[in-house]
Amino acid sequence: MAVEILMPALSPSMVAGKLVRWHVALGAPVKKGDILAELETDKAALDIDAPADGFLERILVEGGTPDVPVETVIGLIGDGRSGAKPAATGAASAPAAPQAASALSAPEADDPPRRISPLARRIARDLGVETEGLRGSGPKGRIIAADIREAAERGAAPAPVAAVVAAAPVAAPPAAIPAALPAGTEVEPHGAMRRTIARRLVDSKQTVPHFYLEIRCEADALLDLRAQLNTALADGGAETKLTVNDLVMKAYALAIARTPEAMVTWTDEGMVRHRQVDLGMAVALDAGLITPILRDAARLSLGALSDAARLAIGRAREGRLAAEDYTGGLAGISNLGMFGVSAFSAIINPPQSMNLAVGAIETDLALRDGQPVEVRRLRLTLSVDHRAIDGAAAARMLQQLKRLIEAPLLLVA
Repeated sequence: MAVEILMPALSPSMVAGKLVRWHVALGAPVKKGDILAELETDKAALDIDAPADGFLERILVEGGTPDVPVETVIGLIGDGRSGAKPAATGAASAPAAPQAASALSAPEADDPPRRISPLARRIARDLGVETEGLRGSGPKGRIIAADIREAAERGAAPAPVAAVVAAAPVAAPPAAIPAALPAGTEVEPHGAMRRTIARRLVDSKQTVPHFYLEIRCEADALLDLRAQLNTALADGGAETKLTVNDLVMKAYALAIARTPEAMVTWTDEGMVRHRQVDLGMAVALDAGLITPILRDAARLSLGALSDAARLAIGRAREGRLAAEDYTGGLAGISNLGMFGVSAFSAIINPPQSMNLAVGAIETDLALRDGQPVEVRRLRLTLSVDHRAIDGAAAARMLQQLKRLIEAPLLLVA
């Protein structure tokens, strides 16, 4: 009996990915765990492993196919006796995997009873979706995760197929490309990462009640400490060089850890109270933005936090982050100061409850003993999920952050 090779779901939010290429030729023998193909999601490039020993008998979705839904059957592993066949021409040339998948979904007379995938069953249980009577869009009517999510969004138990079609909500019209474009104008199709970023940001602004607090910190002592630490590191032969962002991240993590009422994230079922500060650090890529998570950042030394950040940035730019590397988190941080941006407000990345926007360090004037002196100041803007954290709690956290930045020896104490 053939074993199905499924498009894997690498995170709860993953809906589809691009099947970049097959690494194994049609008809070739494979062992369980061998790398069969390469998958590219909106976050990373990853490998698809063989689920069993045997021969690659069928390729049902060709390499280079974008937007392949999770749990689509992309190939079959058999005993080699049935003969290897390439994918049907229609499936290979289809512009998107859903068309290829639908061609495989028509049930045959000797089909086994309709099944539900393990991931879909778990999501249905978590979301409280009844699967009885639900029409599956997977191969041979299989119920897949996308079917459960769609049923959950409808907000009711699935009705017979005809009723579901009639009751389906009418989606808002998409932003259309103008019929007449100026000469020389081009339309570049959205990539998977840009589509995901757009969807998540819209969801965040529509569902998370943001409020914003801004604070200005004197940064002279912070910059002096950074220079001293980097000199000591260089004298000791270390290659690590601390950045301003490293020190601000350390101060941010400590400030959160010292404000228990800020150690929370919102869920509809209840408030999640965290025991460690997992920071999502925004990393700019050519295709968009990704936020790898720095785990337990408050307990890391400055050097360890700097090393973790540098490693995460490298893996993000190489497209080699695993799903767990960018999933979850308590709070986010985004720094545009290196571009000369004085201040900005960042959008919260759910399920996180905060996002700290770090602006540029700028020279300002202050009075010291009645005399004007130059000081360097840093502007920080905190975006907060008001469902989880109230204004007073967020303000207390910012007070802790200001204290740590202006007395930075506390970061290494």
